[in-house]
Amino acid sequence: MRFQNVSQKTLKTVAVRPVLSSQSLFTCHRTRPLLASRHAPRLASQRRHHSTDPERIAVLGGGIAGLSSAYYVGKQFPNSKITLFEAGNDPGGWIRTRRIDVKDADGKEGNVLFEQGPRALRPAPATAGLIQQLGLINDVTYTKRTDPGAMNRFIYYPDRLNCLPSTLPISFPHLYSLWRTGMMAGLMGVLKEPWEKTRAAGLVDETVGSFFARRMDKRLADNLISAVFHGIYAGDVWQLSVRTLLPSLWHLENIYGSVIGGFIKVQNEAVEDQRTTFVHEWDRNLMSKMQKEIDVDDGFWTSLTQSTQFSLRNGLQQLVRALGDAVDKLGNVEVKTMSPIQSFKPLSEDGKLGVEVVSGQQGSTSTESFDLAISTLREKDLTPYVTVMTINLYYPNPNLLPVEGFGYLIPQSVPFEQNPERGLGVIFDSSAIKGQDTVSGTKLTVMMGGHWWDGWQSYPTEEEGLEMAKSMLARHLNITDEPTAHFVNLAKDCIPQYTLGYQDRLTKFADKMSDEYKGRLRFVGSQFNGVGVNDCIASAWNVAQQLQDGGWKGWSCGLDKVAHGDRWVVVPKNQMDFAMNKARG
Repeated sequence: MRFQNVSQKTLKTVAVRPVLSSQSLFTCHRTRPLLASRHAPRLASQRRHHSTDPERIAVLGGGIAGLSSAYYVGKQFPNSKITLFEAGNDPGGWIRTRRIDVKDADGKEGNVLFEQGPRALRPAPATAGLIQQLGLINDVTYTKRTDPGAMNRFIYYPDRLNCLPSTLPISFPHLYSLWRTGMMAGLMGVLKEPWEKTRAAGLVDETVGSFFARRMDKRLADNLISAVFHGIYAGDVWQLSVRTLLPSLWHLENIYGSVIGGFIKVQNEAVEDQRTTFVHEWDRNLMSKMQKEIDVDDGFWTSLTQSTQFSLRNGLQQLVRALGDAVDKLGNVEVKTMSPIQSFKPLSEDGKLGVEVVSGQQGSTSTESFDLAISTLREKDLTPYVTVMTINLYYPNPNLLPVEGFGYLIPQSVPFEQNPERGLGVIFDSSAIKGQDTVSGTKLTVMMGGHWWDGWQSYPTEEEGLEMAKSMLARHLNITDEPTAHFVNLAKDCIPQYTLGYQDRLTKFADKMSDEYKGRLRFVGSQFNGVGVNDCIASAWNVAQQLQDGGWKGWSCGLDKVAHGDRWVVVPKNQMDFAMNKARG
């Protein structure tokens, strides 16, 4: 069958993990001054114009970032006409939920919930506030910190599941069992990190893999860190930027000469026994703003903080649908589906600034002018993207899994013969997230592809994807039962990759957009603010906040964090704790 050809031939042609061979491949040296400071004075001193609100606002893109932006801006400017442009039939982006009718082992009829994209969120103020505003609190399902779905997270290495420690201190038997597998090889590098030589002065970025190899041990990057980044970004640690994705580690070394030593020094700056933390000044200011503006019920927030993650009874698409309904009820937002953006450009007519937007299907486009636009669209020169296939599986047998937990991730160091499908990991949905299904059984999601599939001209079909998932589960978990329900989803170009040099590219991009659009175009979304749902919602909330009181006439393009430059500060940890600040406020 064709799947066999995929396994034996096509899979073997996938690019192998890069090796640490040359400094130029994994590091980025400064060749010219950063542009971050160029607009900083203007942004810092821009006047808040107390004038009329914008008459017309465009939101380009209807994913979770665009839909959230339309909601927040629609509330912020009730007298403005807002148009949301969505290329497809429905807003919501990659958040897609399906209910599938099944029978359990006893023949009981019911249904199970399959998530094609994100399935659970970590507690976050903006998202919590949004859920409360949408009236969804009673539909939230929590994964408590003591649940197996929170306590037990696994890494598959080299040919078995290894449970990661969930609490400190780690027991010696547990540590020894991990050590014997070889997964913890390189851990001694952490102890010698404070004495490693500080990076060269001209080095302005480095890959995650190179950073850990230089500061600690390459094996840590290969065996542990790469697994984590597979789960979050489906990306390659030898291509992703450490300055962007682990900025506190990067700047601890820059300021203190060492990550571990810097962390200790930060703690030594504590006043009156208060724990301290190391944060970007912009993030501290954002938390302060959220504290003042976001209202979250105390009981709801307490439940969230007692959990590692949460979802909704009908899946995360329930959030999208409720948000869409709320946008409709505002009365000042028009949602145009099947209206892809063909182009947009700055306008300056008779001294009036704005944005011209061309939308619609080829051969049937329309041109409109707006006072302000918020774009969530992709910028092709900023990041590449990866493609991920998810395979949802349901088995009537509730006892198929050898362990309970959230699931497992697969590091880049696992031999090809143990992972020819190029899997990223497996989520034990029936163990990790409770309260969504009406029947018992075992529910899994297999994730494949990501950076492993970079350069592929074609991807596995649904049939091939299903067979690959079953093959992987048989090898890793000894599951040979046939699933009675499944769904295969190929998400092409779904996750942006913050690769080496991203921060400088973003800074130059922000500088250019501020010059060209003079503040009338703002940017929100996973390519700019973080790949998670929480990141998108928080950035949409923040941009809407920036627009009020005449702020929409300022020169910001919405990417103010890069305009602040690398300003890191040591603050009491409770300043970054939404709940503690709320209680104090």
